[in-house]
Amino acid sequence: MKSVAIIGAGIAGITLARQLQGSAEVSIFEKSRGFGGRMATRQAGNYQFDHGAQFFTARSKQFQKLIDDCVAQNQIQAWLPRIITLDSKKEPFKREWFEPHYIATPKMNSLCKALARGLNVTLDTQISAIDAVEQGWLLKDSLGQQLGHFDWVISTLPAPQANELLPDCFAYKSELGIVDFSPCFSLMLGFEFTHKLNFDAAVVRNSPLSWIASNSGKQGRPPSFSVMAHSDNAWAREQFDCNIDDVRHKMLMALDKIMGDALPLPDHIAIHRWKYAKAESGCEENFLLDDSNRLAACGDWCGGSRVEDAYLSGLKLGEELQILLRPGLSTL
Repeated sequence: MKSVAIIGAGIAGITLARQLQGSAEVSIFEKSRGFGGRMATRQAGNYQFDHGAQFFTARSKQFQKLIDDCVAQNQIQAWLPRIITLDSKKEPFKREWFEPHYIATPKMNSLCKALARGLNVTLDTQISAIDAVEQGWLLKDSLGQQLGHFDWVISTLPAPQANELLPDCFAYKSELGIVDFSPCFSLMLGFEFTHKLNFDAAVVRNSPLSWIASNSGKQGRPPSFSVMAHSDNAWAREQFDCNIDDVRHKMLMALDKIMGDALPLPDHIAIHRWKYAKAESGCEENFLLDDSNRLAACGDWCGGSRVEDAYLSGLKLGEELQILLRPGLSTL
């Protein structure tokens, strides 16, 4: 049975690994301490923040089936927040969602963790080198330690990171190079006491902010009152290299301007800088597969920037690899 290394334990990587079970010996390597990629959750004492993806939707039968299965196991729930638009130049107004929106429970990254049960996953391990050797591909971590030889190596990282990591022989380097990502800042606020807001989530216009949500108001979250705010992507691009404390101050000022006295001073403040938050110009293919070199790349940037796009990219690459890994059909 062939060996496959998957880099990244987000939804694309986990989906791909599940698809290849029984067809190959699969190992997943993740640089973070937990699962989920941008479906991220941070714990800070009694406070919890989904500081990456806020929700997801389903527009394909494949992803809807996964959601239905996970709803039955209480791993996903429909999210029905009171949602409004806040605009610094207009009065607030109520919004309507015209398709179901979902969240993972009890936190956003718990979905990937649940889907990864039974898989061979190594966390807190950053791949720094993929070297061609007689036995296939040799992976090394950031400390220079050898992690093993593999017949196939697949990146589920954001395209710019995949472009840096995958060897120069990868046939689709140019496709990786044209994918453009916008950054984002996540502002996380915790409060000693619960404060009543007239919304659960808000889309923000004409502001450095683009989104505000009561994280503690989501199903399954700890009761300690917490608020999550995302920056506007274009504003984040302008501010990305600025001092992080200055960015935090500007976001707090923007929050105060848009919400007035609805929130007091928080007891906990944290900020996270996402360099690859949203794919602005993606790849038109579902995945990039170089079967002659036994290398591939996939992710949400293949077809879009949504959680569902990541899932479908991993699923469809897995379907193609299942064929290539059949005895007698592999290029190896």
